[in-house]
Amino acid sequence: MAAYRGQGRLVVDDAVLRDVSRSAALEIQRRVIQGLATPVVAWKAALLADGDLVSAPIVAERLFTSPCHLQQQLYGRGGVECEIAFRFSRAPTGGYSFTQTDILDALDGACAAIEVVDSRWGGPSPAPRNAMVADLLANGALVCSALNEVWQGVSFATQQVKLRINGTLVHQSVGGHPDSDLIGLLVKFAGDLRSRGVPIEPGTIVTTGSFTGLFTANPGDVISAEFEGFEPVSVTFETGNT
Repeated sequence: MAAYRGQGRLVVDDAVLRDVSRSAALEIQRRVIQGLATPVVAWKAALLADGDLVSAPIVAERLFTSPCHLQQQLYGRGGVECEIAFRFSRAPTGGYSFTQTDILDALDGACAAIEVVDSRWGGPSPAPRNAMVADLLANGALVCSALNEVWQGVSFATQQVKLRINGTLVHQSVGGHPDSDLIGLLVKFAGDLRSRGVPIEPGTIVTTGSFTGLFTANPGDVISAEFEGFEPVSVTFETGNT
């Protein structure tokens, strides 16, 4: 059997997941978003250690403003990561390829964010890379703090970050992002979308990867994050299996 349903997730043989191509993964993304029939309002983007850019859309029903409460159907296994997200006021303009100036001119702010991570695949985690791309990069939800319109003086290489669960400090770091050039990441992300013919709509939020690594929270937990220079962000995981 290649696939079956288990605890609300699709359990697929490892061999099937390993054989998913990047083009097939992106087509699955497109069909999932088309089937949901809800607007794409945000994206998750990451530049991996080998230089591979991966990204996935986030629909309106999975974007939240801090503070908020999430039901278990959204937070699932309870993975959380702390990130910096940016908002595009318009699509970037430029020549054959975008520059950092093109991106900066298109942004109107940045904010602290908690990404809730929950894979729909029921097998071992993490799944193979293209299978993760097909799975919308395991995005369960994105929770954003208030927008900071004057963020340009922040040094992401020395960004001070604190993560608390139920008020207890579980992570503290200076820096921590694998590549502190977050605008450079947005340059590559915007170029990749343009090559695929996918527009960046005004108001689109793009979150740019974890400063803390992955932590796991439980039903009833309150998760909060502090990034120096930004408003804090928090989310509560509701109890009950709805």
